Order: sequence, then structure tokens, then C-alpha cells
Amino acid sequence: MLWLAIAVGATGCAIIGTTSSIEIINSSGSIEAIDLTPRHYRSIEHCEAAVAKITPSLEASLAPLTVEQRKLMKWPALIAGFRIRDCRSFKKRGEILSVFEDIFSAKTRRIAFILPPAGGSEAALQTILDQVRSEFRREGYNPDNAVLVRRVERNRDDALKAAAQLIHMDRVAMIVGGLSPEHASALSQMADQTQTPVLLVSANAPLGKTIQSMRVYPPLKRLANRLVDTFKTQGVKDAFVFYPQNANLELFHLMRGLSNDRINYSERTYNPDKPESILSAVKSQLGRIGSASGRPAVLILDNFRMVRHIVNIIGTSLPSTPTLFAGNQQWRSPALVVPRDDLLQGAIFVDFIGSYQNLPDRIETPITDSEYFTTAQAASRIDYQIIGHRLATLGVQAARFGVNRHQIAKRLQSTRNSWDSYFPKTELAFDVQRESSWPVFMFEVSGETIKEL
Repeated sequence: MLWLAIAVGATGCAIIGTTSSIEIINSSGSIEAIDLTPRHYRSIEHCEAAVAKITPSLEASLAPLTVEQRKLMKWPALIAGFRIRDCRSFKKRGEILSVFEDIFSAKTRRIAFILPPAGGSEAALQTILDQVRSEFRREGYNPDNAVLVRRVERNRDDALKAAAQLIHMDRVAMIVGGLSPEHASALSQMADQTQTPVLLVSANAPLGKTIQSMRVYPPLKRLANRLVDTFKTQGVKDAFVFYPQNANLELFHLMRGLSNDRINYSERTYNPDKPESILSAVKSQLGRIGSASGRPAVLILDNFRMVRHIVNIIGTSLPSTPTLFAGNQQWRSPALVVPRDDLLQGAIFVDFIGSYQNLPDRIETPITDSEYFTTAQAASRIDYQIIGHRLATLGVQAARFGVNRHQIAKRLQSTRNSWDSYFPKTELAFDVQRESSWPVFMFEVSGETIKEL
């Protein structure tokens, strides 16, 4: 081994190598980094910390396994025999630190999926898995060997057991899952205890404490930021929000949290099955829209059919008010722009997909007369294929990295998207909250089509 640096401490000079540290959740619940560098002027202290704090964490990660499964591995018995006093021996502390390093480093070129049993979302899951397998195959891997899939009941104990087996016995490089809260909680725990990278395919499940757990899911906060920024540049001070009963309002809540009191929001809901409910909701806001300071914005969180209806009511009632109509990805449909509607010209909406011609070349996309629209069937499939594509590219990187397993997460989080052309090349693969970067596009209605802004 090539020793690269000289450290000067209270005990004098000592030659050290490249630092190798592990993050452990200590008894107080905070994160503590423990150095496993074998030759270091503080190696006695590091060895003592490893025996005292790493051992309980690793042993806890073994708890879901059976006694027979644990006997198949050599290291559980080894670490059970470690004693703090052994760290006073130069030879023994080197052996102890090396054993811990090997445990956290061991990996194969495989990734694993922990998924719930087949159910209502099975078609979407199969689309994601098919995309992952296809891309592994194109990168030279046999997906039957490189991609492991475990179906697990939606409870925490079963997920812990599956994760422990995959990490300790199959030595996978990464685990993907977290589609249920129980699975997400179990995987985050195992990621922290074993320093194994985990990708959570979940919009809101909490990540673990250490950097090992990351989120791969289209982040609504990016759509919220783009809409709020556009409102501000357009001089919007008052925004009027309309949405159907039982609508998903996460985007709106994120926008309201970003406004910093510079945008005043007023909201109304309606029953989409009752025309009088829609009319009543809109009419209740007409006076305020017409008297708003600056340019008023009308945010419609509904599909293109309702958009046309609400825009027509407001546009014909307030023909001289320069209203900015805005929406989310539900707007995207050729029926939004054909036939042409003068009242909709200049309306904007956000989406995670730009031109369908610019999608990853591994995703087949039928194109209509416009590069910004595809068939309804393909649109639903493509959303899941993009998630599969992202998981596959991250998984391939994890399998290829010439680093130890516990270093994969740090490498991913410090790497820009240069290896995945669809995602923003200038951005890191994950932001500081450990959420995957994702492209966001703003569209404007123009004639009988839409254009990117």
C-alpha cells in the first residue's frame, strides 16, 4: 500500500494512508465518524471506538437473520470476540480495523430491489424493472444475475430480514425500495447500520441519518420553485388557486412555503361532477382577481378539460384583466391546445418531461404531430420508464465504481450527471438533501401547441 501523508501529533510523527471512515449512529442518536485507517498516530483511539461502537451497530443489523444464516459468515464470531484492551497491541488493532473495513467494503456487482407483493401497482413496477434490466443488459451485465428482486410483505420485520440477507449474504452493492412506509423505514435503518447505499423510490418517506440513503423520485419541490420564480418575475403578488375535492395539494403546499409572504394565495375547491359547484367557486373569486395588485395569477390544479372550462369563465368575465393562467403536469395534452383558444394563449404549466424527442435513447417514444405530445398510453409508461432509467444508471455506477461499498453513496453524491445526459449535466446527481436531481420544464401555450420557456 502506498502511504501518502505524514501526520504530526502529540506522540510524534506517524505515517498514515488514505483515510477510511464509517458513520455510526451513537447512543445519543447523533452521527459519529469512526476512522478505520490501519496506520495512524491515533489508531489506538480509533480501534477502541470501533470495538465499542461499530460492533453493536453491526450486531443489530444481524438480528433479522437466523442463527444458521449467521453461522455461514465468519465475521460475526470475529467481532463478538473483539475486546477494547486488544487495541493496545499493534498487531491486534491492525487486524481489528482491517476486519471492520472488510465488512463494510465487501460487495459484488449486483443491486437488489425489495418490492411489495404484486398488487394494484404491479404494471408500474414491472415497467420500472423492465427498464432497469434492459439498461443493465446494454451495459454488458446479465440482468438475471446483476439485478436481484425480492418480494416482501408490507411490514418492517420482513423488510429488515430481506435487507439483511441481501447485504450480509448476497453482498449486493446497493438496495432499491421503500415503496411502502414500512419498507422505507427498514431500509433506512439497514443503510445506517451497515453503511450500504439505499435508493428510496418514495416521494416523502424520511431518509436515514447517514448519507447512505438517497431518494430517487421526481421532486415536486423543483416544480414548485419554477412556478414561484415565474410568478415573481411576472409581477404576481396575488395567486388564486382552484382544485377539485380530494386533489393532491402537495405542489401547492410547497409553493406556499416558498413564497416568503411575497405572494398572497387564495384557494377554492369544487366538486368536478357538479357544474354549479365549479361556477360558484370561480365566481366567488372574480372580484378579487379583477382588483388584484400587479398581475393576478390563476393556478388550476386539474386536467386540461377543467382548465378550459375555468379559463373560459374567468376570461369572459374579466376580459381586460391580464391574468396569468398556470398549472401543473396534468395540463399536458393535445386537447389543451387544439382547438386553439385565445384565452389560453400565454398560459404556462410545468412538467418533468420536455421534448419527447430528447428522452433517453433507451426509451421508445411514439411522437405525434408535436414533439411535446405523445399517446396517452405511452405518456403513462414513460413516466415509470424514466424512474427505471434513473435507477439503472445509478445502479450501474454503483456496480462499476472501484470503491468500497460504504464509499459508493459519497461518490454518487459528489458526481455530476455527465454520465446521464437526460438529467441536468451541470448538477450533482443528488442535492444536499440527498434527493436525485431531476429535469424541470416550463411550457407556454402558443397557437395550437406548446413551447419551452
